[in-house]
Amino acid sequence: MVCSELEKNGISRDNFKASIVSEIMHKSEKICGKVCVFEDENYSKRDRKIDKILTSKKFGFPIMILFLGVIFWLTIVGSNYPSQVLFNMFAWLQEKLSLGAEFLHCPEWLSSMLISGVYQTLTWIISVMLPPMAIFFPLFTILEDLGYLPRIAFNMDGFFKKCCCTGKQMITMCMGFGCNAAGCVGCRIIDSPRERLIAILTNNFVPCNRKISLFNFNCYYIHCW
Repeated sequence: MVCSELEKNGISRDNFKASIVSEIMHKSEKICGKVCVFEDENYSKRDRKIDKILTSKKFGFPIMILFLGVIFWLTIVGSNYPSQVLFNMFAWLQEKLSLGAEFLHCPEWLSSMLISGVYQTLTWIISVMLPPMAIFFPLFTILEDLGYLPRIAFNMDGFFKKCCCTGKQMITMCMGFGCNAAGCVGCRIIDSPRERLIAILTNNFVPCNRKISLFNFNCYYIHCW
């Protein structure tokens, strides 16, 4: 009976939650207009103009693809150069440590464990992981400070709703390209427990910087070999 009455008023099961949220927003806007006084009524005029461009159907998606493409390109391609510098520096230092161990007549098992094991593993991880993260996360933070990430979520909300998810998941997925752990932790911005769980599970399939950097490092190592 209740469902039929709601359907007569144009409210279906698909848009039920959206209708409630929309009505709450309209009520809040009316209350705000009655009790709040703004000295400058055009304080948000510039933001409204930016929203019309960044969230429009014509320019929203090309700008989003451009921004994210530039960040991914700088992260993947640009990180190769500092990674190579760090790798060469640590390799030179490893040779000096090996010579120092031979000069001190250090046992082979001890020098192999400390230099070829602990030191080499640690320096390879630093060479592979540090440059991409040092590039990706500052750029991602700049987009967040500029207020572009909520606009990305708004642009993708319709597509994610078709999968019974929320547009906020797009933000966590983009963050997952830097680090899956950070992307999963960022899922706390999603209110629904079901949608939050879906975002956490799907974020594990996003290729993070570690996987991309390891692929680039393997290609570089094979090329050098």
